[in-house]
Amino acid sequence: MQNFKDTKLSSKAILATLLVMILTFIISTAAFASETPGNTNGNIISHSETWVTPYKHVEVTVYDLGDEFTSTETITTERNGSGLLRSSGTLTQSSTVEIKNGSAVAATITVKGSFSYNGSKATVTSASHSRSVKSGYTETSWSTNKGGSSTLSDAYVGASLTVKNNSSGKSYSGSAKVTCGKNG
Repeated sequence: MQNFKDTKLSSKAILATLLVMILTFIISTAAFASETPGNTNGNIISHSETWVTPYKHVEVTVYDLGDEFTSTETITTERNGSGLLRSSGTLTQSSTVEIKNGSAVAATITVKGSFSYNGSKATVTSASHSRSVKSGYTETSWSTNKGGSSTLSDAYVGASLTVKNNSSGKSYSGSAKVTCGKNG
């Protein structure tokens, strides 16, 4: 009878261990998959976020574009001063993307959007786009866009730029985008 209890206990231990291993694999796979957001700026090298005030948030992300080129995206979000948990309000966001060769800036993209939101939709109230391309590079593509929110998407303002290195002939792209959901 004692051997039967030991067998029962060890089969429970084996089953529990197996379950823990399976769950660990599933959870780590899901966490790994979520680390690669859908972006057009390359692979993420670093990311940081800072709350400057209760109403101002700054995010900086550095992407690897290959061939010693990187892009640095800085997104600043400022909400109206009436609280973060309001169902309606306004916010302003700006995004600046610098495409760099080492430490030298090759091109810069800037978008800025002001939004209003009311809990059921968000609207772009103003939008601006700009870019600069440094000497030694040629702009080969520039596009801008904006749109209001819908059931499945946020209101947004965006721009994309592709530049060609005049020495190597290689092209590098970056995009900047700011968004606002129906709840801010």
